[in-house]
Amino acid sequence: MCPFGIPGSGTTSTSKREIQRQRRDTRHTGLACSGATKIDILAEKATGPAVVEETVRRIQESKIFPDDHGLLRKIAYVESKDGTDKNTFRDPSSEAGVGIWQMDKVAFEDLKKQDFIKKKYADIKKHFGIDWNTVQRKDLNKPINAALAARLHLFRFSAPIPKHDKGQAEYWKEYYNSNHPNAKGTVDGFLKDIKSLKEPSSQDEGCKHGLRNPSKNCKCLCEPGYKGEKCDLPDCGCQPSPCSGNGYCGISDDGKPRCVCSGRWEGDCCETCPPAPIFGDPHILTIDGFEFDFFGIGTFWSCVSRANDFGVD
Repeated sequence: MCPFGIPGSGTTSTSKREIQRQRRDTRHTGLACSGATKIDILAEKATGPAVVEETVRRIQESKIFPDDHGLLRKIAYVESKDGTDKNTFRDPSSEAGVGIWQMDKVAFEDLKKQDFIKKKYADIKKHFGIDWNTVQRKDLNKPINAALAARLHLFRFSAPIPKHDKGQAEYWKEYYNSNHPNAKGTVDGFLKDIKSLKEPSSQDEGCKHGLRNPSKNCKCLCEPGYKGEKCDLPDCGCQPSPCSGNGYCGISDDGKPRCVCSGRWEGDCCETCPPAPIFGDPHILTIDGFEFDFFGIGTFWSCVSRANDFGVD
């Protein structure tokens, strides 16, 4: 009989659960992998990739918002180069953007007006100890406040956040970078910036498809679809064996891990095989894709169960 593989989660999701447990008691401070530098996401005017990544991770792990497919991280770099741009911390009374995520005055004020946004305030209080009712624009100089403001803003829109870069660039331009008349960002500029962002930083060097986890001796935390010590091995997420033993996990044309099935096997995990045609007399194609000629007289079975209680002749 054709064996059936069972699609399941790979090693990546398990690693994420372990990290969530380790970070549960470190809500506001953490360790960067570039040494033992502490990261305080409540610090005034804290900047840099380590600060941004730690802030984004905390928000993701809180589960307050749906998955943004990495858009919040990208916006921080596109808007202010992770806070290193000289205009990051403007006067909060100005109309233009303020903080790492460059929230402009109109967008920030709108967050205070919409009731469905206010429903998230209790979750923010629970996970971060921040009373959003009292947050003012000057408080966006703190990374966690700026990031939460940006994520609340994105939550306002019913359009789902795209998963891929081009779609995210267009989404950002339409919903995030268009409120202020001086918003001069472009889709091409967004794509150019995140290309630079994707180049390995000194902190995450050696993690091809992932980031180093500060709370677990800086081991690599792999993106979904990858595994290994350096996150350099594709992981198609099939259990109990890779691609059910009927193929191998490779990279598809769209750059995503995907099972490459052998013979007539098919499915996300190469778990199914269609019936084998037997044509003519003596030309046979087996269920695993082999052709041969067989001359004989009698009844022949193309597939039989191991218990010999079911088969196809």
